[in-house]
Amino acid sequence: MKTPKHFSAWFDGWPELVCLDLDGTLVDSVPDIAGAVDAFLAEMGAPLAGEERVRGWVGFGSAKLIEQALEWAGIDASKHEEAYRIFLLHYRAHLTDKTTLYPNVKALLKAFKHNGVPVALITNKPSVFVKPMMDHFELTEHFGWLLGGDTLEEKKPSALPLLYCSESIEALPEKCLMIGDSITDSKAAKNAGFRCALVTYGYHQGVDLTSLGADAVIDDLAELLM
Repeated sequence: MKTPKHFSAWFDGWPELVCLDLDGTLVDSVPDIAGAVDAFLAEMGAPLAGEERVRGWVGFGSAKLIEQALEWAGIDASKHEEAYRIFLLHYRAHLTDKTTLYPNVKALLKAFKHNGVPVALITNKPSVFVKPMMDHFELTEHFGWLLGGDTLEEKKPSALPLLYCSESIEALPEKCLMIGDSITDSKAAKNAGFRCALVTYGYHQGVDLTSLGADAVIDDLAELLM
């Protein structure tokens, strides 16, 4: 397979490591996340937030998500632990009911595998949900690392998860790529010295992706293979 143009320009070949975000990059998980948010809101007698509102909150990890939902509903912050417990129980039971894989995820992963590129999944999602979701979509075999937000001492936008993977295989940061959908992924890449590609279809929290200085802003993962 001919080396894609982005990789030729950035690395003079294929990257030594690719780190991929999960929610908003590989899968659209908001429908099931929103269901879990609405589950705890309903139990607390609050109005339901709904999928579109929750879509604007996702991206900073589930603890922050609960905090935003409580604030929106006017529920005291002291209820956070109870709300989080209800959220996690509901989400675990409905993890992939309505979650869908974005286009060309499998094609990208197959291309990396075919060209011997190590791939890491780095998400701020609680790690208990990561492997079950990867197993559901039959993606687990493509990843050398599955790092959740609580796997290491720090999570994105810290460089730690990215460097943990690159250092374990002695890959040079400037030869590594982070693919994500948010300012959190962009900051993590910058902090680690990685190249960065951001997808436009994910969860941006209202941030203009073109303002973040990413190496590429793409509408489809397939663009990385052109």
